[in-house]
Amino acid sequence: MASLIAKKKGNQLYYYVVESARVDGKPRIVHQAYLGSAEKVAALVKDRTAPVPLSATMRDFGLPGALWLAAQQTGVFSLLESLWPQPRSGPSPARYLLLAAIHRICQPGPKTEVSDWYDRTVLHSLWKISPERFTSQAFWDAFEQILPEESSDDDSLEDAQLRLLALWKQKPGVSRRLLAYDTTNFYTYIASTNTRNELAQRGHNKQGRHNLRQVGLSYVLDGESGLSLCHHVYAGDVADAEEFSAALSRITRMLDHNQIARDSVTLVFDKGTAALANTVELAEARVGWISALPWNQAPAELRERAVEQLPPCSSQQPGVRAAAEKLLVHGKEYLCVVKYSASFAGEQLHSLTTSMSKVMQYLRRFSMELNKPKARWDEKKIRSKIQRWLSAQFLTDVIRYDIQQRDGRWHLQFDFNNDAWQRLLTHRLGRTVLLTNRMDWTAEQVAAGYSGQQSIERVFRGLKDGEWLGWGPMHHWTDRKIRVHAFYCMLGISLLQYVHKQAQTAWDGISMEQLLEELQQIQQFVLLYPPQGEKGPNRVSTVISKQTLAQQSLAQTLGLDQLCSTQT
Repeated sequence: MASLIAKKKGNQLYYYVVESARVDGKPRIVHQAYLGSAEKVAALVKDRTAPVPLSATMRDFGLPGALWLAAQQTGVFSLLESLWPQPRSGPSPARYLLLAAIHRICQPGPKTEVSDWYDRTVLHSLWKISPERFTSQAFWDAFEQILPEESSDDDSLEDAQLRLLALWKQKPGVSRRLLAYDTTNFYTYIASTNTRNELAQRGHNKQGRHNLRQVGLSYVLDGESGLSLCHHVYAGDVADAEEFSAALSRITRMLDHNQIARDSVTLVFDKGTAALANTVELAEARVGWISALPWNQAPAELRERAVEQLPPCSSQQPGVRAAAEKLLVHGKEYLCVVKYSASFAGEQLHSLTTSMSKVMQYLRRFSMELNKPKARWDEKKIRSKIQRWLSAQFLTDVIRYDIQQRDGRWHLQFDFNNDAWQRLLTHRLGRTVLLTNRMDWTAEQVAAGYSGQQSIERVFRGLKDGEWLGWGPMHHWTDRKIRVHAFYCMLGISLLQYVHKQAQTAWDGISMEQLLEELQQIQQFVLLYPPQGEKGPNRVSTVISKQTLAQQSLAQTLGLDQLCSTQT
């Protein structure tokens, strides 16, 4: 219980609010707060108002605080520090890695902006490290300790991945059943004259930047929890199918190292990897797998089966129908599943109608241009231009065109193929053909397992759009630094997925985008008050911004409440 006491200093009495408790059986004062002289206490009582703050500073609290708590709760930060210990002075390389990952999620940008951003977050008051320590050069020096350029040892990040998988495996959210695998690439601004870089090469860029050098990324995540399990950066001119062989070797090595039975794992990948050579390697690796089969390789009698003939799945997969049949594919019997998704059909229909509308307008204007007296076109250029417009999926099926030369001019005619349109609606849109060696699984189990592939595609979209974690801009120009960049990006994805899984307890069905928006709105305000006496420092207090019910629930579930009392 609090009480008021007076202490005499010289001829003046000063008052304190004290709290007493028994320590080792004896009453002791355990906390006291200075109030001032009797006149000041009387003035406070008379005014009945709190002092007016001199200034207020806003800090990012919710998102960086949640990610820092996740790194502590999961043991990720402790593991990183055991791999790269604390130096004699300054932050450890592990802290630089973690800060780079959190910064990529909260406010992607170059390392020159990290110190200013860090100073405006709750991390500054939690870590008690000066922002001047996190300069761009300091990051480069820390990354050099992690993966030195001149060293022949290139296994430190691989070892870190294996150690992290062992850590995630202990968590209840990590399963052994589904592993989603996929590849993508990211364009860079690395100069063509840079000979120190072998990873960045020109190739078919999935973002359309074919004129720039790119790096490839193969990625494996837990299909149920979304945690990053394994990744690898490879040369940008290597085809996805070629990378799969090397990726499979890394995956099996990862499973064996962590004593995970290969036959207990089902690897999920898309149709770009479904090649005969890869199915042979999968059989030798003794792992289960589910793959999307290219449409032209799927048996016509199964892929074009009427929707009404496909049994509906349970309520856990609304709008999904699936049927299975054992068929001979690539010279061996596998379980083949045709999956129909009403929502996927709607998305494809919307995309197709939008593309058709645009292309029809292009063709109409181009036809009028060809009719002009001064038009100078040859047949090859006309067809090349039209084929570019019709390059989107299904457009060549539903749009027909014909060009003829009369009176020295080219004439373009086009129309809409109603028969092809009906075939698309009834036998193509919304359908995916799946292939698996899990012969004892039901069609619904295979369809549900393949949904793990959607998780990895959402991660890639989040990386490229910057909505989850911004991969770019990447200002690294050596192979080793690119690998470090990929490591902390994937580390950030794992922490983000862990926070998202925790948030499901407070808000079932919350999307990653909703979670990020809600956490970013939770701010901390640092209030600066004048000193109570004529001497002494200014007083500092912190207060959290007003929260909605959803934000309050998230803060409590994620443990942000324990950070609210932090004083600067």
